[in-house]
Amino acid sequence: MRLDAYLQRIGYDGPVNADLETLRGMHRAHWQTVPFENLDIQRGVPIMVDPERNYRKIVEAGRGGFCLELTGLFAWALREIGFRVDMLGGRVLGPDGSPGEPRSHMALLVHLEEPWLADVGFASLISRPLRLHETGPQDDGTRRYLVADEGEHWSVTCTGDNFAGAFAEAEEPNADMTYRVTLEPLDYGDFETVCHWLQTSPDSHFTYGDVVTLSSEEGRTTYGGGRLIESGPHGRRETEVAPDELERLLSDRFGLRV
Repeated sequence: MRLDAYLQRIGYDGPVNADLETLRGMHRAHWQTVPFENLDIQRGVPIMVDPERNYRKIVEAGRGGFCLELTGLFAWALREIGFRVDMLGGRVLGPDGSPGEPRSHMALLVHLEEPWLADVGFASLISRPLRLHETGPQDDGTRRYLVADEGEHWSVTCTGDNFAGAFAEAEEPNADMTYRVTLEPLDYGDFETVCHWLQTSPDSHFTYGDVVTLSSEEGRTTYGGGRLIESGPHGRRETEVAPDELERLLSDRFGLRV
């Protein structure tokens, strides 16, 4: 596992120091380079929360992954640089506000002069690290994030005009997406049980079908449910994708070889 190869994979060529500039730069680079995707699930390839396995998939094979893979590998890279990082377990809220399975989402708490939340695995929605103790909205121009202390847990809410189509069920444009996270430090092994559940349970939306999504400064591109969904400042467009076109689409639009 080579840090320089990981940085090349995410397209980051800035300073490499355990500071806020590097954290922001790496987070932004990962956000617009590495897709969030669950393609292995439908093809019977087991997914594990293991840095070496995730490195081979994301860096050497040029793939993406879902939150436990993407954010878990991001934690490894930050620690290689010298950051002090805690892995946190979270639960994504459904459209009705009900929380998902415990620890079915992973975020990071990065300790600098003040604590920062980093999350490169929330369906490519979060473009930047977020201040934990900021009480007001945190904007990046077109997207808005709100971190709130709710007692037993913290909530992270994302809203913006590029969030439509984050998953196969394609949320309504401008719909908020929220997850809850606790600040208890965890290790990779603490996510093994829920990782198995996410890829096998009929109650997991990851078992419904292929999902691939990637954001950019201009907007967002998503494949799911046999459709290509493109959203951005000029609106939203959906295109049906024939099965025999999928391999080419994954390569051309997401840079993936499956």
